[in-house]
Amino acid sequence: MKRRIFQCLAWLLVLLWMGLIFSFSGQTAEVSGEISSSTTAKIIAQIYPSFDSLSPDEQAEIIDTAELFVRKAGHLIEYFILSALLVFALLFNNFKPINRAILAILISLIYAATDEIHQLFVSGRACRLNDVLIDTCGAAIFAVLYLLAIKIFNRKEKNPPA
Repeated sequence: MKRRIFQCLAWLLVLLWMGLIFSFSGQTAEVSGEISSSTTAKIIAQIYPSFDSLSPDEQAEIIDTAELFVRKAGHLIEYFILSALLVFALLFNNFKPINRAILAILISLIYAATDEIHQLFVSGRACRLNDVLIDTCGAAIFAVLYLLAIKIFNRKEKNPPA
């Protein structure tokens, strides 16, 4: 019974995360741009302590340069987390770790593609293949790290320290 509850909770987390991604994609270009710009400014202020002492034009130039990187890193992180949640949810099935990893990547890829299509219907947004690729890379990075962790854990179990 507990296993079934944990399985349902795991899939609920997947669906909630997908909903969050969907809501980000549903923001108009203007809203999304404002969030990206302010987030980028906050990150830069943490990395570059004298950022606040720069002129507004200098700050804007730095933000514009870094904003694309921050946006794409956001895609990568969103789908890294989605892949982690999918692998966790798939732990309750009798799949081998490699199959869990592959399924997590495939589900993430399909969701990324449908999410980009969704953006065609949002004001100022577009469907970009490179975003699907970045999203899938985020999912794949988690999947590879998961498989490496499994391999390391299994190796330690077979060869315990003396």
